[in-house]
Amino acid sequence: MAKKLAFLTIHGMGETDKNYYQILKQSLEKPLGKDIWAKVHFEPIHYQSDLQDYQYSVWEKMRQSAPLSWQDLRKFMLFGFSDASAIEHRATDDGSVYKKIQKSIIYSLKIAKEQFSNNDVPIIILAHSLGCQVISNYLWDIQRNKGIWQLGSSDYPQFQPEQEDFLKLKSLRYLFTTGCNIPLFVAGFAEIVAISKPSANFKWFNYYDKDDVLGWPLKPLSPSYDLVVEKDIEIDSGNLWQSWNPQSHDGYWADEDFIEHLSQIIKSFNV
Repeated sequence: MAKKLAFLTIHGMGETDKNYYQILKQSLEKPLGKDIWAKVHFEPIHYQSDLQDYQYSVWEKMRQSAPLSWQDLRKFMLFGFSDASAIEHRATDDGSVYKKIQKSIIYSLKIAKEQFSNNDVPIIILAHSLGCQVISNYLWDIQRNKGIWQLGSSDYPQFQPEQEDFLKLKSLRYLFTTGCNIPLFVAGFAEIVAISKPSANFKWFNYYDKDDVLGWPLKPLSPSYDLVVEKDIEIDSGNLWQSWNPQSHDGYWADEDFIEHLSQIIKSFNV
């Protein structure tokens, strides 16, 4: 069956399995049904592999050197916050972690593009937590010829001419962000500027839970964020044990209200 829509996901911070998307996929398949889902090309982006081996090494050294309390929390903080610091460290250097992560996005986009003969296929991207900053950086660099998209850079991606518009997300129609922590990266700047809309019909929906200390609304950040973000949507994310505390950060992709909105958007493409 011919695919009519590209749907990509990008995960958040911390230790992340390559199958991180399974709960989301199962949650979507039910309301969409097999016929609609068969027309959607689903492609996960996994960038943690560029960081995880180093983090495991440090974790084992720390764990074996001394008795440490709150090991689960320590591990989350070690993996999560080292993700954030590593991504931003010397980002403009050739071969930096920042650029390797951008290349992991390119890798998944190329796989997705193979499913389509046309270059203007509609794209939906769902990003969680740190992944929101990652995809925002990718779009920012495309629009300003920075990062791997800087002309003359040794990291400039190789692609066929017919792939360019797709890789540059020129047909990105929807960006969904959940538990978005972009404010943590821009709060120290005097001027806070958002990405531009990558396409005329682009819409950005940002979901947050008031109990999720890593998830924030975006429209109040600046006039440009207010313009590009269609809506900040507050939900009560997570199960009975998550929804009232910071663990709500891990509950968005199984939340009924969120899944309903996302599935309705997918259906709107008449797939």
